[in-house]
Amino acid sequence: MIMKVLWFTARSFSDLCSTTQQALIFGLLDNGFEVQLINGDQRSPTQQEGFYHVPLATSSRRGFQSSTLAKNMVAWLKENPTGPSGSVALVEWRVASKITPILNKLGIRWILIDRSPPADNGALGWLQWSVWKRVWNQARKQGRLGCVVSLAHQRFVDEKTGHKDTVILPAGVDLELFKPREKHDTLTLVYHGRLDRHRGIMAAIMLVHKARQDGIKVNLKLIGEGNAFQNLEAIASESTYIEVRPKAKQTRVAEEIGACHIGLLPMPERKVWTLASPLKRSEYLAAGLCVFGVDHGGHRLKEQKPWFVLAKQEDFHSVGLDYLRGFNSADNVHQNEVREFAEQHLGWSICTSSLIQAIQRTMRDS
Repeated sequence: MIMKVLWFTARSFSDLCSTTQQALIFGLLDNGFEVQLINGDQRSPTQQEGFYHVPLATSSRRGFQSSTLAKNMVAWLKENPTGPSGSVALVEWRVASKITPILNKLGIRWILIDRSPPADNGALGWLQWSVWKRVWNQARKQGRLGCVVSLAHQRFVDEKTGHKDTVILPAGVDLELFKPREKHDTLTLVYHGRLDRHRGIMAAIMLVHKARQDGIKVNLKLIGEGNAFQNLEAIASESTYIEVRPKAKQTRVAEEIGACHIGLLPMPERKVWTLASPLKRSEYLAAGLCVFGVDHGGHRLKEQKPWFVLAKQEDFHSVGLDYLRGFNSADNVHQNEVREFAEQHLGWSICTSSLIQAIQRTMRDS
């Protein structure tokens, strides 16, 4: 019997953070599952046997997108009451409070998916945290399995809600796409992802400025989009060693990263990143890059490695300068070791296997 997975999410396939979702869907399809994605995209780029997409309307008003989408998901479920036999629902926390009651009514088993706790501040953030805590408590009381992204995230869920039955699904990486390539002649640092003001990007800019003033020949490459993009472009236009590029296809990003030497993780110690499993970290390592970043739980590896250096936020520049002074750009002795680590720990097959085990357990225990 083919097992059917219903994936309810507020994430869009165009979102920079949707890579994990896409990779897990492909992994499920490759393992013989049938997947039906229900979200707010009007079109899906995925066309693969066993994959079905249900596009639903959502609101354009900030703070109402998930609520509107969840109501439409409920309406869709009522019109399409998928039978419980051989089906399980993966439900993102942002839409779970409205959807799970009808899933229970229809006898459809479900797993709570939490790829990222609330990130907004102010009144909207307060409302989101209220919803987040409520759905996790609901999952705990009903004995439903939950999926988190890191050990720190797992501990946080337990501390705040008492939910102890969780599976870690860290961000993986496409090992065929991200791989070591011929390096630039000049030592090059790279950051890719959201180019937002609160992500510590300016700290990376200042690190390179100080390194150049110190006589260290180093370049910086920034790739992505965000509310700091135009400011960063203006800075780059007045510099010969800083390059800012817009968001690009993964194939292009992989080529750009693979030619660099050090991947940057400048995100500060905020809850949204201390609980995370950053995809860019996995992509840097798969490409054979050393890594330098801010030291907190979301960035750390389980074990210390000489090619993975983190500094306290207040020491980011001093430690970074010492690290760059001692870095020989012509010396790639760590590249093979870094790549080997990625192959052993970061491939999507590992994450997919954990999700499949969670699904099978849910089907068995329900």
